[in-house]
Amino acid sequence: MMERRDLLKAGGLAALGLGALGGAAPGAAAPACTPFAPPRDLTERLRAAAARPVLRTDRLGSDPVIIASIDVLRRDGQYLIRVRDRDGAEGWTLTNSEQFPAVYPLIGLKLAPVFIGRDARDLEALQAEAYLHDSNYKWQGLALWECMARLELALLDLLGKRTGLPMNRLLGDPVRGSTGVYFANGDRARSAEWVVERLQRDVAKSGAKAVKFKLGARMAETEASTARDRKLIPLMRQAFGPDMVLYADANGSFGVESAIAVGRLLEEHGYAFFEEPVPFDHLAETKQVADALRIPIAGGEQDPSLWSLEWQLAADAIQIVQPDLIYFGGLIRSMRVARMAEVLGRKCVPHISGRGLGSLYVTHFASLLPNTTDYQEYKGDPDPVPYEVTGKGRRFVAVDGRLPVPEGPGLGITFDPDYLASLEPVPV
Repeated sequence: MMERRDLLKAGGLAALGLGALGGAAPGAAAPACTPFAPPRDLTERLRAAAARPVLRTDRLGSDPVIIASIDVLRRDGQYLIRVRDRDGAEGWTLTNSEQFPAVYPLIGLKLAPVFIGRDARDLEALQAEAYLHDSNYKWQGLALWECMARLELALLDLLGKRTGLPMNRLLGDPVRGSTGVYFANGDRARSAEWVVERLQRDVAKSGAKAVKFKLGARMAETEASTARDRKLIPLMRQAFGPDMVLYADANGSFGVESAIAVGRLLEEHGYAFFEEPVPFDHLAETKQVADALRIPIAGGEQDPSLWSLEWQLAADAIQIVQPDLIYFGGLIRSMRVARMAEVLGRKCVPHISGRGLGSLYVTHFASLLPNTTDYQEYKGDPDPVPYEVTGKGRRFVAVDGRLPVPEGPGLGITFDPDYLASLEPVPV
C-alpha cells in the first residue's frame, strides 16, 4: 500500500496546517477554522513552476498559422470541432457528447472572437486573453473550460499536422513511450458482486494491472450504499489478490467521520488512493480527512481553479492531484498543475471522461509527466466515431495493460474522411 508523504511536516510547515475540526455531512456548512496560509516563498515557488511556458513554440516553425474558422459539427449525437487555417490545413477533435451539447455555444460567443484571425502558435497567450475578454472569467467552470479544452485540442492537432509532430512533442519531451492503465467502473446502482465480475471481465480483456470503482451514493450516503461499500471494499481485494492496484472513488459522498472510517477500511485492505472522500469544494473537510489517514487522498477532478488546487497541494489536503484534462481547460492548463505538484514531490494523475477519446489525451499528457503513477484512467474504447491510429490501421485500445503513445502528427489518429464529410454544421 502506498504511504502518504508528509512533506509539509518535513519542511517545517505542519504548524500552519489545520487542526481537528469536527465532522460534517455532505451539504453541511464547513466548521469554523483557522485557514491554512502557505508561506510566501512556497507560493512563489509553485506559481513560478506553473507560469513557465508549456507550448514548445520553438518547434512550430517560422510561418504564421492564422486561424480562419472554428466549426462545431455533428452526426448521430456525436460532436466534433474543426479548425482551419488560411492555407486550408485542418485540425479536428472529438468531444464528450455527455456534456458538450449544453455548452458548445460558448465557443462561438466567447472564444472565437479572440482566436479567429490570430496565429495559432500564440495559443497560450490567446488562452490568457480569452479568459479576460468580455468578462469571460465570469464563466469560469466546466462551461468555459470544456470549450477552451476542445478548441485547444483541435488547434494542437492542426499545429501537429503543420509540423509533423505528435501532440505530446508540441508540449515537451516525452519521458515514456507508453502508459499503463487502470480500468475504471462507474456503476453505483448494481451489487458489489456485479461490480467485481464486470471489472474481472474488463481486466481480462485489457490486461490492466489496476482498477478503480465507486463508493457512496454520489454526493450522498445512504444505508444501502454503506452496506454495499462495506461488502465491496474487502471483496475487491479478495477477488483480485494482493498484487492488483486498487483505487476507490467516492465522488464526495461522505462527511468527515464517515470518510475517515471508510478510509481506514481501505487502508486495511491495501488500497492505493481514496478519491474525493468529501464534497470536492469542502476544502477544510478534505484536509481533515487527509490528516487522519495514511492512504493518499486524490482530488481535483471537479475544480476549475488553479489557485484552489495550489492551496490544496500546499496545505497537503490532497496528495494526488487530478485535473480533468477537459473540464479544467486543456492539456496546457493541466500541465501547470502537474508542475506545481512536482515542486512538492506529489503525483499528478489526470482525470478524464471515457468518451471523446479521453484515453488518447491522457496518454499524450502522461507521457510528459515525471511525477505520475504507472496507471492512467481507462474505460475501453466507447466512441462510435470511425477512426484509426495514424499509420497503424487499428483503434486506440489497451494491449497487455498498456497504451502506446501515438506517434502520428497532432492527435495521432485519423478520422474516416467519409464520416467527416457527412457531418452537419451546428450554429455557434
